[in-house]
Amino acid sequence: MKFASLIILGVSLPAAADLSWTFDVDAAGWGTLNDATAFTWDGALGNPVGAIRARDVGDGRIWYYAAPAGALGDISNLYGGEISWDILGIQGNQTSIPDRADVMLVGGGYQIGIDVDVVPLNGTWTSWSAGLSSAGGWELVSSVSNGVLNGDSATESQIRAVLGDLQGLYIRGEYTNGSDQTAIDNVLVVPGPGVAAGLGMGAVAARRRRR
Repeated sequence: MKFASLIILGVSLPAAADLSWTFDVDAAGWGTLNDATAFTWDGALGNPVGAIRARDVGDGRIWYYAAPAGALGDISNLYGGEISWDILGIQGNQTSIPDRADVMLVGGGYQIGIDVDVVPLNGTWTSWSAGLSSAGGWELVSSVSNGVLNGDSATESQIRAVLGDLQGLYIRGEYTNGSDQTAIDNVLVVPGPGVAAGLGMGAVAARRRRR
């Protein structure tokens, strides 16, 4: 009887639900934030094919790709996990606007962001990632309109508050002063290995099957 109870407990533990957008067939509800235009799903681009793209309007703000708000909410169980995405430079020098947030997360009364300190490459897909913890380099954002990091590190409690009520997930699309275009693909927000280890074998196996 004890052995049977242990098996049931392992299977019934809740999985840490991840967020996944591969844009295989459409834009999956994504859009843009700030001064972007010509946002579209592109079936000829991608890593593999299927991606979203947009270009700059040029009103002085920094534009971002924006996840659908309805797909967010409480993802506090992903603290300690990772956000990753692929990006393609299409037009622009991709180097003339440094030191801005490459990802911004908004929720729980806070705005946080991270600069991963790389730039897109024109004509080549590159893969970027950032850890979702206080050790990952997240800072408070002073301006969502421009992706400005204020230099204050985001604490664990602040990051957990954001993930517990995530209202906005934004990935930077603009890296050029002047005309620019980029595309992104394969946006994933996943639990870390420590989180997965606590789920039990049944829950981990179920998540692997869905992928």
